Amino acid sequence: MQRPYLWRWFTIPIKSVSKVKAVNNPWVQRPVRLILLLGGLIFCLNVQAQEIPLLEKKLSISFERESVESVLKKVEQEAGCRFSYSPSVLDVKQNFSGKFEDRPLREILETVFKGEVQFKTKGNYVILTPRPQEKKEIVISGYVVDEGGQGIRDATIYDPITLKSSTTDQFGYFELEVKNPAEENFQLIVNKKDFSDTLLLEKKSAFQKIRLKAEEIDWQKLGKSVSESAKEVWFWTKSSKGVRNSQNLDSTLSRTIQFTLVPFVGSNRKISGAVVNDFSFNLIGGYSGGTRIAELGGIFNIDRGDVSWVQLAGLYNQVGGQTRGLQLAGLVNMTLDSVKAFQGAGLINFTTESLQGVQMASFINYTHRDVRGVQVSAFLNWGRNVSGFQLGLVNLADSLSGVSFGLLNIVRNGYRTLEFGANEMLPLNLSFRSGTRRFYNFFQAGFRPESLDSPTWSFGYGIGTAPRLGKKTFLNIELSADQVSNGSIEALNLVSKAYLGFEYQMANNFALFVGPTLNWRRYDTSFFGHPELFSYSDPNIFFESENLDRRLGSQLWMGFRAGFRFF
Repeated sequence: MQRPYLWRWFTIPIKSVSKVKAVNNPWVQRPVRLILLLGGLIFCLNVQAQEIPLLEKKLSISFERESVESVLKKVEQEAGCRFSYSPSVLDVKQNFSGKFEDRPLREILETVFKGEVQFKTKGNYVILTPRPQEKKEIVISGYVVDEGGQGIRDATIYDPITLKSSTTDQFGYFELEVKNPAEENFQLIVNKKDFSDTLLLEKKSAFQKIRLKAEEIDWQKLGKSVSESAKEVWFWTKSSKGVRNSQNLDSTLSRTIQFTLVPFVGSNRKISGAVVNDFSFNLIGGYSGGTRIAELGGIFNIDRGDVSWVQLAGLYNQVGGQTRGLQLAGLVNMTLDSVKAFQGAGLINFTTESLQGVQMASFINYTHRDVRGVQVSAFLNWGRNVSGFQLGLVNLADSLSGVSFGLLNIVRNGYRTLEFGANEMLPLNLSFRSGTRRFYNFFQAGFRPESLDSPTWSFGYGIGTAPRLGKKTFLNIELSADQVSNGSIEALNLVSKAYLGFEYQMANNFALFVGPTLNWRRYDTSFFGHPELFSYSDPNIFFESENLDRRLGSQLWMGFRAGFRFF
């Protein structure tokens, strides 16, 4: 029997492969045809999959007291669709006002018709019909979105009484039919992993837009999860005797000293996780119930309970309870309870409770709760309520009764201002301050619009303090430095300022400031493209010098700063 042509078109006789000479051979052309055909099919499927349904097309459109009929005509032009409806059934003469920014067509129509119209699409047409009124059930529909307004896919919406449920599609849209909804006990619940649950108690509107808030990270839970993973790296199997013993023995045993090669291979054998030792020496790494005096690990130490007074590891220390005394690691120290100690790590110190003492790390110090002491790192320090001192590139805190010193200090309940002002060089200056009044840092920029092609501008950084003088007055003491350029930056032209000024707080969120500045300019004397410093003022330059060998010049003068601040 002769095989179908399509089969013969794709089939390559094995015996003929060795006789193929060139691309013109039909046996070579057939796999090429097959590849092209499959590629075309995949492309078509992708195009079809990526096509956005008509009701999910997003529009930006506004209406101001326009009839619904006019609204539909404008939407038709924007969405590229046609509406089909009966004017005798739908009231399209009533007026509507509204503004929509990047909203789905479905949501716009639900808002215009107040949920009283249902929609069906057929090709390029949207068919509008009244929503049935006399029914024992209602259809709840709408969108589930995140805080940024993006649709959340695969969220679950359910009625806890009837247990009927629905899930959102790729655009965050859902529909759920609810039978006999009683006013007093009607509720819907929305669930999505990594988002807070939402309880809906309103049945008046059949269309809902539900905004879910992402859950805050539970750092203590995360820390314990990470620690469990790290611990299980050394628990060879889930069914090992060491693991079973650690899980079964809640009470702890005591020993004076422990010697361990790796967890469960040592003097405390398979019950090491339930033994608290005075001293613990771990050649590679150890796992114990706790340490009372000192623990030393070649690579790591893991303790289920408290540790004091000394814990040293080549790479990693982990304590499930409290840490007291001295804790040092080549990379990471992790404590899942409070710390009253000096923590030193080559990379990260991580504490899920409070800290009383000192944290020093080359990268990050993180304390989930209160800090009473010192945090020093090359990059980031974080504490909730900090009483003490933070030194790092970036310092973060909820509240601070102490000093944060770094390039960027952010205190959520602290001192933040946006400043607009002028000085003797530049009439337009913008500055942002962050930290506390005891100590803050600021970034600033200035502009003189004498020429849009090559304007004079500046940018800089500074630090300051603002002690209180009276109920509404403050003293400002600041040091800053600004690079001043004309167009692009081609040479050194640095103006350092010492500012002593006064701030009067006219309202809770508004203040005026004014004060003198002492200015010291250092600039490259070999460059002749420096901008003119003073085009609308004429301060007295009372000192000027030039170093011929280093090609550096200096100038000294008195200036001013004035403006207003928003808090």
